[in-house]
Amino acid sequence: MASLEEWTDDSEEEQEQIDEIQDVSEDDEVLEKPKAPPKPEKPPDDPTISKKTGRPKKKLSQKQLDALAKGRASRDAGRAMRKTIKEENEVVKKKRREQAIVKKAVRIKKREVMEEAALELSSEGSEDELEIKQVKRAVAKKRAKKKVAAKKTEQVSTPAQPSFVFY
Repeated sequence: MASLEEWTDDSEEEQEQIDEIQDVSEDDEVLEKPKAPPKPEKPPDDPTISKKTGRPKKKLSQKQLDALAKGRASRDAGRAMRKTIKEENEVVKKKRREQAIVKKAVRIKKREVMEEAALELSSEGSEDELEIKQVKRAVAKKRAKKKVAAKKTEQVSTPAQPSFVFY
């Protein structure tokens, strides 16, 4: 039990010490805040002086300056060349898109004409054999074109056999 009493006595003493520290800290708030340390002097904006070390930079020789200028010139030429190539490719793509749109519009227009012709033939009571033959010819030509296109794609898909085989 004695150790318990000592422990409680110590805790009371510690509490008193904490209270005294808080009183002292309250007094500290009243004191003036210390001034910020002076800022280091800024090095001049001279490009020959390093900002990190503050020492003068080594000067490049004339040969190094020439090589640097040559490298920059080749870099700029490469940039300009890539830019012109990109612009040319965009122009080519735009033309291809326009051609594809025109082709599709022509196909749609032809299909509409064929459908209109078929409707007129079916709606008329008297059927002219000439008009029917024209529609049949147009349909046959369309089918023939599809078959030719399918044959071309089949031929392209088979690779050519090499003339020499080395082992």
